[in-house]
Amino acid sequence: MKKVIFSVIAATALSSSLFAGKNVAPAPVPPLPVPEAPAPEKPTVLPPLGLYVGGGLTYAKTSCKCAPIQTANGVQRGQSSGKSYGVNLRGGYEYNEYVGIEARYLYTPWGDKDKTMKHYGIYLKPMAPVTDNFDVYALLGYGKTKCEYRNLDEKGFAWGLGGEYMFSEKKDGAKDGFGIYAEYSRPLKKSGAKTIKTDVISTGVSYHF
Repeated sequence: MKKVIFSVIAATALSSSLFAGKNVAPAPVPPLPVPEAPAPEKPTVLPPLGLYVGGGLTYAKTSCKCAPIQTANGVQRGQSSGKSYGVNLRGGYEYNEYVGIEARYLYTPWGDKDKTMKHYGIYLKPMAPVTDNFDVYALLGYGKTKCEYRNLDEKGFAWGLGGEYMFSEKKDGAKDGFGIYAEYSRPLKKSGAKTIKTDVISTGVSYHF
């Protein structure tokens, strides 16, 4: 009899534990970490090289101041001048915002007779930034000038002053893209018994890359 009672108690306890287990919530499972997608790499943008080329139109005036001379008809002539028009070409390298080097060529085949001029030279180019789009500059160099006026063929110091406006702002301090320039230069001056000089005004379009 005791065995039967013990068996009934054991069965009742076992069934109670089984039913009680149905109400126990399972332990929460932590979510698996989701790996983050790598950020897209930014394309490498190379800075401008500092090189440029340009070209445009040129006006030149060549004048001569000489000691007065007595002509056959008794008229004294001590001064003469002539004008010519043509093109200018230039190319160079800018080391930074403040200094560069430039080679240039001028040719003026149109205008007054026998006033055609050819000039080529190389220049140091100091620059001063005014804004991110506009610089002023000087030209200090050495060149060779040929002019039909009095058959001139001279070598020597040449200089100029100018300004350049860029249509886009500088990148890392360097110009990039298209710009326009205007300048005054004196590629020729010969002093002595005859003072001969050529004054030049040039304008044009440049491209920096």
